[in-house]
Amino acid sequence: MFFYRLRNKLPQKCIRTLYFAFVYPHLLNGIEIYANTGSTHLEKLQKLNNKILRVVQNKPYNSPVFNLYKAYNTLLVPQLHMQQILLFVHRYVYYRHLLPAVFVNYFHKNQTVYSHNTRNRTNLHLYGVNSMFGKKRIQFKGTALWSVE
Repeated sequence: MFFYRLRNKLPQKCIRTLYFAFVYPHLLNGIEIYANTGSTHLEKLQKLNNKILRVVQNKPYNSPVFNLYKAYNTLLVPQLHMQQILLFVHRYVYYRHLLPAVFVNYFHKNQTVYSHNTRNRTNLHLYGVNSMFGKKRIQFKGTALWSVE
């Protein structure tokens, strides 16, 4: 890992910039999809990111993870997953015209599902699911997270 060699030669600001240039984009790229995997697979990625953050911040092995993420103003992988899903739903609700055409009817509002007026007619409709697979779908997670507001 080249961060070991650079951490004592470059200022901390440059190391931080390198982290956000080379590591962080790989975490975010497709996180809406790949973070739906099992926790054991995400745990490996989380531990690797923790290790990288310890190296770039020149902290000992037992330093608290919370402080590492707070220092770089970033989130843990599961939290990044939720954030990116919420950003996707936000783009859908407010800037749908900027999304690819495949997402035009990705979510449904309650007014399209129910024929009568309800207080929540403009909210996204949360379909019931019966399986863990259904609960991991972005449509379900996005609607559930968005409705928490």
